[in-house]
Amino acid sequence: MIAMMKKMERNIRSRKGQMEIFGLMIVVILLIIGVLFAVKFVVLKKPPEVRQSFSRTQLTSNLGIALMDATTEACRGTALKDLMTDCAEWPEIGGTITCEGGTLSCSYMREAIQQILNSTVNVWQVKYEIKAGTSKKAEDQIFYFSNRECTSNMPGNSESFFLPTNRGLLTMNIFICS
Repeated sequence: MIAMMKKMERNIRSRKGQMEIFGLMIVVILLIIGVLFAVKFVVLKKPPEVRQSFSRTQLTSNLGIALMDATTEACRGTALKDLMTDCAEWPEIGGTITCEGGTLSCSYMREAIQQILNSTVNVWQVKYEIKAGTSKKAEDQIFYFSNRECTSNMPGNSESFFLPTNRGLLTMNIFICS
């Protein structure tokens, strides 16, 4: 009888040990699930749209300012905005400012802008559309650049920059797609 009671007591202790281990396993599993949810919703969370929109707005503004204020070495230090103005005033002859190698202001300005875009927003894989002209007519545009099938009717951020010319107001529109 005593042997039987000792055996039952061992079984009860064994079951208690098994229950404790089972309980600890459940706690560990719940902790792992909690950590996975934390990683999914906190660490892998996409940046908020407000931050993305602000970044696009800043990029649009800064790109426009950079294009307007950039100066050229091969064109006697002339600012791109002056080349744009000259090109808008004399589009029929390609501008009146002659740069190194006999390149006129319209051609040189387009090449310089393309180089700036290639070394910045194209490298960053940003979708954009940039155009400038004295009216909305396509024939009055002095330049048009676009990449990755970005058009101004897509969602994104836009900014306009203005330069006075003797043919009216030159408007440069920069559009960064979402």
